[in-house]
Amino acid sequence: MGKKILLVTAELAEKLVRRYAAESALASDVKVLPISVASFMTSELLINELKKIKLNDLSMILVPGLVRSDLERVEEELGLPTFKGSKYAADIPLVLDNLDKIELSKENPACELLNSDIKASIEKQLKMAEEVAKEKLSEPHNFLIGKGKAAVAAGRDFPPRVIGEIADAPLLSDEKIIEVAKRYLQSGAEIIDIGMLAGKEMADEVPRLVSILRGNFDAPISVDTFNKAEIKKAIECEIDLILSINGATIDEFQNLDVPAVLVPIDPKRGHYPRAPKEKAKYLMKLVGKSEKLGYERVIADSILEPVNRGFVESLLSFYELRGLNPELPILIGVGNVIELYDADSVGMTALLVGAASELGASLVLTVEASDKTRGNVAEVKKAREMMTISKLRSTVPKDLGLDLLILKEKRKVFDQYDKNVEKMARAIHASAKREFKLDPKGFFKIFVDKSEIVAVLYAGRDPKIVIRGKTAEGICDEIIKRGLIDEIEHAAYLGRELQKAEIALKTGRSYLQEKKLF
Repeated sequence: MGKKILLVTAELAEKLVRRYAAESALASDVKVLPISVASFMTSELLINELKKIKLNDLSMILVPGLVRSDLERVEEELGLPTFKGSKYAADIPLVLDNLDKIELSKENPACELLNSDIKASIEKQLKMAEEVAKEKLSEPHNFLIGKGKAAVAAGRDFPPRVIGEIADAPLLSDEKIIEVAKRYLQSGAEIIDIGMLAGKEMADEVPRLVSILRGNFDAPISVDTFNKAEIKKAIECEIDLILSINGATIDEFQNLDVPAVLVPIDPKRGHYPRAPKEKAKYLMKLVGKSEKLGYERVIADSILEPVNRGFVESLLSFYELRGLNPELPILIGVGNVIELYDADSVGMTALLVGAASELGASLVLTVEASDKTRGNVAEVKKAREMMTISKLRSTVPKDLGLDLLILKEKRKVFDQYDKNVEKMARAIHASAKREFKLDPKGFFKIFVDKSEIVAVLYAGRDPKIVIRGKTAEGICDEIIKRGLIDEIEHAAYLGRELQKAEIALKTGRSYLQEKKLF
């Protein structure tokens, strides 16, 4: 584009606009109008001020996305296409660098249009990746897990499939099994794994667990156990995938027609290789043996160990394994690392799924066995999508249009504060704390219940009204509409507490009334 874009802004945002405009490769000029904030920008002001400058070398005008002026009139008066740009200065380079990909609007901010277009583009690319992979399903390194409409295609040409393990499944009620499986599938899991109990045989529970899942969900089911009796019972129940068979049990399942994961250990002989090359070679030995025994489909799992318990060596063993057989389907379980590390799971998940993608893993297994890993299935799914897009574009997993930034952000967005207002108004340093005053209408107890905020109005010891909702704003509006509050101090207090509850709901933090979140 030969001509420049004119970015119109207000005085307070000038430095930010110039700074972010310089980050774009697209040539632009900045025009600062004689007002403090963009929300005061009127059509008259735009027209009058822009008529004072030379417009011949400009291709279009972008005004701040929050402006409510009549841009049709501005465009007509100035003779230049005029549209809404981004709402925040930090998004200017994103908008400028993608002008050829969006249809600008006079009503909607460019950043919102761009986000919508990017989301649609990502969904299209992910769908295309699946369709391209399905054309290669007949290749020997690709396969189906499950049957009929519940079948899931997997293999070297497909993005890694997400397996969600229901930990200690035999100890859970039917209702709990359904609840966890439903949450996993809604979060993006494609296979539901029945996690059995280590060191305790509970083969009689397998039919119940398989029946519950089969009766409620159209998804492949796997069983996670080393116990041969439990594996045999699962095979009788037509399980779709076995996790896992080892050196001690491999001879028990000749002519196995169910996909099975092999792991490089032999508990009977006490053989647990740790050195990467030794581990990979032993696993390949088991793969070769499985072929002689008539196993129809095997997947290799070199077992990713926890940090400080051989993590690096175990990761290298996957690398060695891939070198020995570039086409072998691989499973990588991230739970050992994430569950046994007191750190937020989201960053570790992004890195581990990135490594799994580089290694060409066909399956990624995760488990939400503790409060700190709640939501990890969704994190694995998002990380998988990021790596799929990243591979399609041959880029690093950055600036993709989707991310795993939860508490941090790529660019800080804020309104510039004008300290000059303190010269025109009385500045007060807040320090006072008012004494508690009981509202005549009663008091509220606030809770977070699963996926909702609950506010209970009490009059004395008796609950009067229960209000449920997903946002602080919605509950506040309901309280005001019903006239359930009289004191302004009580209203301010409720606003603070309900907002804390909403943040807790979004971040997975614990919420206790009047306690700090972080």
